[in-house]
Amino acid sequence: MPNTPTRRLAILSFLLVFAGSGSILRSASATVVPGSDPRRPVVITVDDLPIVSAKLHPDPAERERITREMLLALRKHGIRAVGLVTWDRVQGEKDVELLRMWLEQGHELGNHSYKHLSYTRTAPAEYIADVEAGRKQVAALLEPSGRTVRFFRFPFLREGDTPEKLDAMRAYLAQSGQRNLPVTLDNQDWSFEEPWVEARKKGDRQAMDRVAEQYHESLHLEIRGHEAVGDRLFGRQTPQILLLHATEVSAAQWDRLFTWLTETGHRFAGSDEVLGDPAFSEPHRYVGHFGPGLWDRIAAERRTKTDVAEVEALLKKQAEAWSRGDLEAFTSVYADDATFLTSSGVTQGRQAVLDRYRKRYPDRQAMGTLTLEVLETRPASGTEVTMLGGARPSRVHGVSVAARWKLSYPEGGERKDAEGLTLIVLRRGANGWEIVQDASM
Repeated sequence: MPNTPTRRLAILSFLLVFAGSGSILRSASATVVPGSDPRRPVVITVDDLPIVSAKLHPDPAERERITREMLLALRKHGIRAVGLVTWDRVQGEKDVELLRMWLEQGHELGNHSYKHLSYTRTAPAEYIADVEAGRKQVAALLEPSGRTVRFFRFPFLREGDTPEKLDAMRAYLAQSGQRNLPVTLDNQDWSFEEPWVEARKKGDRQAMDRVAEQYHESLHLEIRGHEAVGDRLFGRQTPQILLLHATEVSAAQWDRLFTWLTETGHRFAGSDEVLGDPAFSEPHRYVGHFGPGLWDRIAAERRTKTDVAEVEALLKKQAEAWSRGDLEAFTSVYADDATFLTSSGVTQGRQAVLDRYRKRYPDRQAMGTLTLEVLETRPASGTEVTMLGGARPSRVHGVSVAARWKLSYPEGGERKDAEGLTLIVLRRGANGWEIVQDASM
C-alpha cells in the first residue's frame, strides 16, 4: 500500500527536518562494551532475485548489466549479502547464470517461494507446495557447491493471518530445514523502480535525480525509525536486517546508500552473527493480514500481552468489588453508554445498570461471592499505514472476554449458588479500559 514517490517527497521533506531535530526517529544510545566494535551490525538482504521485474527489463543483457552493478556495489563495501530467489522471476538459463554470479562472489542464496504468493490469500497446502517448489529449485542450484537452502523469507512478509496458518508454515519450515529470515528495516525501496526506469528511458536526468533523492530520503527515515523501535524494545543498540530489492534503481543507488550506512555508525555483518543476537530469539505469534517487520511484531506482541493482563486485572478487581458488596465500584468500569444484555432484556447506560443491580441485589448478603473464570480473550487491533507507505500493527483498541461467572452463598442460606456465561467487550477509554457491552446468561 505504498504512497507514490511524488506524493511522498513533501512528507519526507518535513520528516527529515523533524528527524534531524532530535526526534524519536533518532536511535537510542547504545551501551558499548569496552574493546568491542561500537558500530551497529546490519545484514544486507536482497529480495526477488534475479530481478524484481522482467517486464520492465525484458532484455537479458540489461538484466545482466543490473546484476553486475548490484554486485559491484556490494563488493566495493565488502558486503556478503543474502539473496532471496523468487523462482518464477528466472526467465531461463541466462538468469540462472545471474544467480551463479551471486554465488561466485560469496553471497548466500535463500528461498523466496516459486510464485511469490500472498499467504493471506492462499490456503496453507497450496502455499506450502509453492514454497517447497521454490526451495527445490534453489537447492538444485546450490547442490554442486555443497550448500543447502538455509533461509526462507515470506513474500510481502505475510506469515499468516490465522494461528492455524502461522503454525502450518512454522512446522513446514522446521521440517524442511529452512529458517524464516525476518526483516527489521522494512521499507518501500521497490516502489522507486518504475519511475526510475521511466525517467531513464526518456533520458530525463532531472527526473532520475528526483527519484534518487526520494529513494534515499525514504530509506534514511525508515532505517532510523525501525532502529529506534528495536532499541526501545530491548533497551540497547540492536543489530538489524535490511530489506532491499533487486532493481535497477538499487544498482544505481546502493553505493551511496552503503556509504551513508558506514558514515552513520553501521558495519556490514553476516547473517549468523546478527541472527545469533538474543533479540531474534524472542518468540512471537503475531497474526495479521499484512506483513510488518520483526520489531513491529514483537512490539505488538508485548502490547497485546500487557493489554490483556490489564483487562483481566480489571475484571478481577470488579469481582472483588462485588464480593465486598460495593456496587458503585463494580459498575464504575462500565462506560456511560454501556449495553447490558440478559435473557430478561436490555439495559442501556452505566447508571441504569447500577440501578438494576441495586434492585436485584439490595444488600451484601444477597450479592454473595463472585468469581470470574476467563475462558478466552480476543484483542481487537488492525493495521496502520505509515506516511511512507508501510504496514504497521495498530495498538489494541478493544478486547472481548468470554468468561464463566459463579455466585457462591453460605450453605443453608436463602440463596443457592448460581453460575453462567458472559461475553464482555471492553474498549480503551480516556481513563483506561471500560466495559461497553456485557451479555450475561
